Amino acid sequence: MPVVVAEYLGQRTDIDEVQIQPVEEGTQVQCPFMAGYCSKVKKKLKPVCSVRKTDGTVWITCQHRLCATINGPLTDYQSGVLHDIARTVFHTSVRAEEVCVRREVRMTVNDGTDYNADYIMTLTSGRSPYSGPDRFVLEMQGGGETSQTGRITAHIASWEKDPLRTNELLRQPVAAGTIETNAWRRQQEQFIVKGNISMKTWKGYGIVFCVGAPLFDYLKNKLVEANLPDLRTYNWTLALIGFSEATDEEKRPGLVPYKVDPNRLLFTNYQTFVQALINQGEPSPDAFSGTFMTLDGREVEIPRDGIVEGRI
Repeated sequence: MPVVVAEYLGQRTDIDEVQIQPVEEGTQVQCPFMAGYCSKVKKKLKPVCSVRKTDGTVWITCQHRLCATINGPLTDYQSGVLHDIARTVFHTSVRAEEVCVRREVRMTVNDGTDYNADYIMTLTSGRSPYSGPDRFVLEMQGGGETSQTGRITAHIASWEKDPLRTNELLRQPVAAGTIETNAWRRQQEQFIVKGNISMKTWKGYGIVFCVGAPLFDYLKNKLVEANLPDLRTYNWTLALIGFSEATDEEKRPGLVPYKVDPNRLLFTNYQTFVQALINQGEPSPDAFSGTFMTLDGREVEIPRDGIVEGRI
């Protein structure tokens, strides 16, 4: 299924009021989402922040797009995203000045491996008067992968070189796709390890994952039969928050506006969620029986009951 470039260096492609201009690879250009330079341009990659799928949803392709964790002054954009999360997780009445965050916080597991939490979030009091944890690990969706990325790169390179380039040309469909499976595989380890660290640290702590709408839908579909308890107004310890495009806002030149999607929220118990991950497999007897090959090149039929004729 084709995709279209939704944002090029923070500029949405689906309007034509302002012509988007290409940037030179390897240069230092300001990232529109954080106080720093675009890491993709510095690496001589095309500055694609997101692509749009055929169903209209936006797939984040840059690790800094949703809410960058690089240390430095928080931009208005970052503060806005974090406040939106705090109002969703704690209470709608929470003010920006009450919300506290730490970024890229080191967490160590028992084998000596270091993990970094994107954020730790709490309130100025250190305790929440509302349901849920007082403090929590806050993880942001990193850049999601695309299939046939070379085709997207070639398409943008052709647009950059075209003297008659237009936004319409930039947003032409490209025969590429999104790979939710890979994004999910990366997230599983984060769920298990960082969530477990949070649970062990103190009984009042938890973990929150913020993802784009396509990844939220993918995860929800995988867990549809788990019957996870809805603990939104109770003692939840894990939350999954989906961000969607703010389609109710008027389109303006600049970034595609995101906001917490009230229809893509999951508040549940960490242990129950992890158990649901473990219970996804079904018995597969055919995988453990049938034609096998011995190390000297002979074929052997292994029955389902595991008993091989003639074996002592």
